[in-house]
Amino acid sequence: MDRDQKFGRLLAIANILSNKVFESGKPSIAQKHMSRFSKKPAIAFEKIHAELMEYAPKFGNDEMVLFNMFEEILSDMDEKEFSNEPLSPQYLHSYYEEQSALNNMIGVEEAAKILNLSPGTVKNHCAEGKIKAKKIGKTWIIDKRLLND
Repeated sequence: MDRDQKFGRLLAIANILSNKVFESGKPSIAQKHMSRFSKKPAIAFEKIHAELMEYAPKFGNDEMVLFNMFEEILSDMDEKEFSNEPLSPQYLHSYYEEQSALNNMIGVEEAAKILNLSPGTVKNHCAEGKIKAKKIGKTWIIDKRLLND
């Protein structure tokens, strides 16, 4: 994954996190920072990170999974990549691709409601491979578009 892709994914994850924890009516991360993000990504990212950390006490399981994804991408970046060199338009492709994927990800509780099953049954089906899912830490993440399959 190149630098532009990493920054695009970071922005998408931050945006989804902001949508989950910000007060109603507050602009999302993308609405607030996207224009400057492509020009000075490191500076914009520092502001985004600080803003998200103000809301860390509101993070539940789903938000922690997103934050772990966020940290994983950051830890994969070397110091040279984390700079204010402008991003190419490719970052937008990665942003929208990640945003779409994350908007379709749900946890066990939501999947259980959709499937009319208990959360324990959904977890068992995930572990057995009957439901396509990815385990991040102790949490199963499911693409809700695949539940109909």
